[in-house]
Amino acid sequence: MPPTNATVWTVSQFTEQVKTVLDECFANVWVVGELTDYKKHVSGHHYFSLKDANSVLSCAFFRGSNLRLKFDPKTGMEVFARGRFSFYPQQGKAQLYVEEMQPKGEGAADLALKQLKEKLHAKGYFDPARKRTLPRFPRRIALVTSPTGAAVRDMLQILANRWPAAEVVIYPVRVQGESAPAEIAAAVRALSKLHEAKRLVLDAIVVGRGGGSAEDLSAFNAETVADAVFLAAVPVISAVGHETDVSIADLVADYRALTPSQAITALCPDRFEVERDLADRTSRLRFALTNRLVMSRDRLDRIADRPAFRRPLDRVHEHAQALDAIAERIEKVVCRRLERSTQQLAAVAARLESLSPLNVLSRGYSLTRTPDGTVLRDAVAVQPGDRIVTRLATGEITSTVNEAQ
Repeated sequence: MPPTNATVWTVSQFTEQVKTVLDECFANVWVVGELTDYKKHVSGHHYFSLKDANSVLSCAFFRGSNLRLKFDPKTGMEVFARGRFSFYPQQGKAQLYVEEMQPKGEGAADLALKQLKEKLHAKGYFDPARKRTLPRFPRRIALVTSPTGAAVRDMLQILANRWPAAEVVIYPVRVQGESAPAEIAAAVRALSKLHEAKRLVLDAIVVGRGGGSAEDLSAFNAETVADAVFLAAVPVISAVGHETDVSIADLVADYRALTPSQAITALCPDRFEVERDLADRTSRLRFALTNRLVMSRDRLDRIADRPAFRRPLDRVHEHAQALDAIAERIEKVVCRRLERSTQQLAAVAARLESLSPLNVLSRGYSLTRTPDGTVLRDAVAVQPGDRIVTRLATGEITSTVNEAQ
């Protein structure tokens, strides 16, 4: 049992007393350390620990406070954390309830920009291969900028001087302040949808503003703007008026202009240069056509002066005469060959005539056969009473055999 004069606390009373003491003593403290076990809960709250070489401090960073973060905390990063050190009775532990966090070594904005660049680079947003070429002769251009700034006036003036044929659509937005990134991104998305629906066909979108401080230009470093520019349906020109710093919009856009005025200069040709170029091309084309016409006429005259065109039947007569000569030679060759063949045929006929049996019969010989046409060469081939047919030089004799020897 405790002494009779001892104060005995319940657990709840004691933890509440500890919480009260800590809240009074450490209501607003800064702690520096390395982030460990950094976890983002689905509720939006962040839980982590801060540690150094000897100690570890549990921390809770509730959603209402961590929404103001300007960078992405990660395990291993050294940070400054400001908040209230208190006791959590339900778990019986003390922890730092963080209300603000800053990276150690560089500003939160710079770190956030660096992290966002690394993220977008990994996603291919800065890849030069995906960047589109600007149209040569734009017909309709959209300007996403402040309608009251000097930048829009400069762009309209240069456009009127260089390329008045282009139609201009101004989509008014804020270019600085908390709402600026959302307005710029929404404008680019809306223009892309109108273009894809063919309700407002565009050749390019210029997104920009005049010069300003780094804080003034921060709207063009927002991830929402980078997403909208990356997904734009037409080429996008980033025309943020600063030459030394490169914004994320500059890196994602298809073309980066140093100033709004330079954006219009890069996008639109100079009409006077175009007119001079057209005049020069017209002159060279006229000269080329005239020269070609003169050469063609000269060639036609030379062709027309050829004998074949001056006396076209001469060549026909030459070929006709040649054909006649060929026909005459063919006729002579055929006649000579026919004569030779006739002579050869007569000689063969004479030889055949000399060998004919009829010639033998004309000299007093005869040819005896049986009625069936068999030639008799031996007397024993017939018997008395057989009929035989004897062929003479002229006519035949039919007789009956009386005796055969």
